[in-house]
Order: sequence, then C-alpha cells, then structure tokens
Amino acid sequence: MPARRAIRGRMLEVHAPEWEPLLNLAPDHVADFMWMGGVLLADGTRIQVYKHCWTRDYLHLAEDGRAFVFVPKTRYEEVNPPWLLMRVLRKELDPSLRYSVRHNAWPEDPRITFARSATKHRISRERSRYVVDHCGLQLVDRFWNPATDDLDRRVYFLGDDLEEVALEVVAAESWEEDFRVIHAMEMREKFGALYEEARAWAK
Repeated sequence: MPARRAIRGRMLEVHAPEWEPLLNLAPDHVADFMWMGGVLLADGTRIQVYKHCWTRDYLHLAEDGRAFVFVPKTRYEEVNPPWLLMRVLRKELDPSLRYSVRHNAWPEDPRITFARSATKHRISRERSRYVVDHCGLQLVDRFWNPATDDLDRRVYFLGDDLEEVALEVVAAESWEEDFRVIHAMEMREKFGALYEEARAWAK
C-alpha cells in the first residue's frame, strides 16, 4: 500500500472506547491493548489510538482499515497495517511489508546533510542533491534496529542528475524529517521499474 503525505491531526474528545478497528486488524491481541483516545486528521479521517500494555508502542487505526504512525509533532503518516502490527508487537518484520512508496511527499523545509560515505562512488553532493530535490517518488525501507531498539527508515531517491545520468541516492530519515544522505551511485538494474515510475513523477 503506498504511503501518503504525512497529514496533521488533532485529539478528539471521545469518552467511550471504540474497539472495532483493532478487532478488525488483530482480534487475537485486543486484550493486550489499552484504548487511548481518538484523533481527527485534516482530511476528515477518524483514527483510534491503542497502546500495547507490554511494548508501550501505539497503533493508530482508521475505521476503514488503514493504519498510521505518529510523526512529531502533529502529523500522521499512512503505513501498511500488518507491518505496523508487527512493529508494535516487536515481532520480526516480514520483508514483503517493509517497503512503501511515497509520491511527491516532501516536508515544507527539509534539512539535508551528507555523510562522508555519500561521495564514495564519486557522485558529488551537487548531483545527489539535484536528484533528491527533483525526485517525485520515494521508496521507504523501514526496519527494526536492534542497536537502538527502535525503527529506522531509509529513503531511496531515484532519478536523473544534472547531466541526465540515472542515480540512486539513499538517505537516513529521522522522525523530525531530517535526511542524511549516506549513499549515492549510478542506478542499478534492480531499480529499473521504479526508476521509470519515478521519472513520471519527477518535479
């Protein structure tokens, strides 16, 4: 399921718990969650917030079956529901659920920095930044990092540089929407189909 642009939300004054979204996603785990309240997103979507009693992590679920993660300070990003459940339960992530594609999803004022490894393949920062700035498609890889006991995100930007050379640029993304470019090289064949889709969304 493609992830959408992170959108703003606000807490609702709801006094009675609503369990239906959790029952639909994880009926065998309902007893392990506490209902924490409701949120209204800017597009009118109502989501229910559940907190796992043991991991202390949250599920944000909409009535139509969609799932979201909270992006500080007031935004929510849509993700794959089974993937989110595995994250909250802290089970091993199914590789087929780790990836999502974001189209033209970009914060208003992104902070982009470069690691030393970003130029290892002789791709200049200028060339990488051009791809990042003009790419309309982001491939997001989410995975559990045992070192930090938290979720890490890698974002792949696929597109042409100033000289129309196809590049793949990879950045680590924080929840504060900071991007640190850690890798850049000429496009590999395995990204061919996604690269063609990215060209159609290029800015």
